[in-house]
Amino acid sequence: MTARIRWDMGGARVVILGGGFSGAYCARGLARRVRSPRDVLLIDRNNYFVFYPLLVEAGTGRLEPRHAVISIRSMIGAASFRLAEVSGVDPSRREVAVRIPELDLEERVGYDHLVLALGSVTRMPDIPGLRRYGWEMKSLADAVAMRDRVARLLEIADSTPDQELRRSMLHLVVIGGNFTGAEVAGEFAAFLEDARGRYRNIGPGEVKVTLIDHSEQILSALGRDLGDFAARSMRRRGIEVLTRESVTEIGPDFVTLASGPRVRAHTAIWCAGIAAPPTLAGMGLPLDERGYLVCEPDLRVRGHPNIWAIGDAAVNPGPDGRAYPATAQHGVREGAHAARNIAAVLAGRPATPCRIKSKGSLAALGRRTGVARVFGVSVEGFLAWWLWRTVYLMKMPGLGRKVRVAMDWTLDFFGRGDPVQLGLHRGPPRAGIPDSITPR
Repeated sequence: MTARIRWDMGGARVVILGGGFSGAYCARGLARRVRSPRDVLLIDRNNYFVFYPLLVEAGTGRLEPRHAVISIRSMIGAASFRLAEVSGVDPSRREVAVRIPELDLEERVGYDHLVLALGSVTRMPDIPGLRRYGWEMKSLADAVAMRDRVARLLEIADSTPDQELRRSMLHLVVIGGNFTGAEVAGEFAAFLEDARGRYRNIGPGEVKVTLIDHSEQILSALGRDLGDFAARSMRRRGIEVLTRESVTEIGPDFVTLASGPRVRAHTAIWCAGIAAPPTLAGMGLPLDERGYLVCEPDLRVRGHPNIWAIGDAAVNPGPDGRAYPATAQHGVREGAHAARNIAAVLAGRPATPCRIKSKGSLAALGRRTGVARVFGVSVEGFLAWWLWRTVYLMKMPGLGRKVRVAMDWTLDFFGRGDPVQLGLHRGPPRAGIPDSITPR
């Protein structure tokens, strides 16, 4: 069933597709600037977004998972929200096609200005076994599923007399030494080591995390000094860091390295980059060779004065002509600038180029250590970890949520969490990931 809907509320209709950082902050900014906030409509398949910097800690249990989730409705103020899936865009008719699967309904929503903030998906290259056996770390469901898997493997490993099998079950291979990969490796290594002491049959050397990256160093975006510090810190804790290395195959209980060796491990976590959402390919809009939207400096899609693109899905050039990185920091600021530009255009004023100067980057590595570059200054160790928590606590929307996150962190500081499954994944196991593991 298809319905064509064109709202007439006395003002220009701005439709925003995607409720992540960039989309939510754009809607929030527009709702404060336009004459009728109800003329701003945000559409997303979920009614929440994850505060992504806290995703890994939510997975390991250092933070209550629900405290990392933020209601879109609470973020966008007086703007409108619609829960639906985007299925297409028709720029010539100024319409967006959306689906509500539960109602078997497709709607066509008219717009005067359209903002594309569709985010990104995990980049999954054609590596044998990756899609079947690899794990992602892109959503809260991914983080909680990984926690449940590690807790399950700890229980199974404690019951097996085969030491080599125990080692392979408790060996996590993380592919990708960027911010996500480094944080996953550091936090889950701490999770495994803390949990190990609760199991009589799991020895000190039987839990392991390996971090693999194809470049010369991990965390290359932070520079040589901080990348080297992060690698040294991880190695001191027993994490194996392999640089100038990649993966050629992933199986149910092994990972094959490009250099030749086959590593025994039952869990491979893929953190090696992002890709443009497939939805963009059918919109008839200008894309670069990787499938991302090509934009002008004022955030408009090239050749389309009433279509704007922000966040991970867009190539938004800075003054030097290079695209801004796909980070939460840049997504928030692009969203706010798009809101100002759209409000200006609606008022008959010109749009201005988006100029963002990075305030810095931070990474938590587990065990109360981290690395950070803030306003050009390098910070290492405990101070960097403290800065990481302080910065993201301050950026967390809402006083109540700030208090809950602070309480979670305070309780974690004084005690260890239990390696317990949350029991949220009751469907059949994924293909190739057996519910039980039997010695060969």
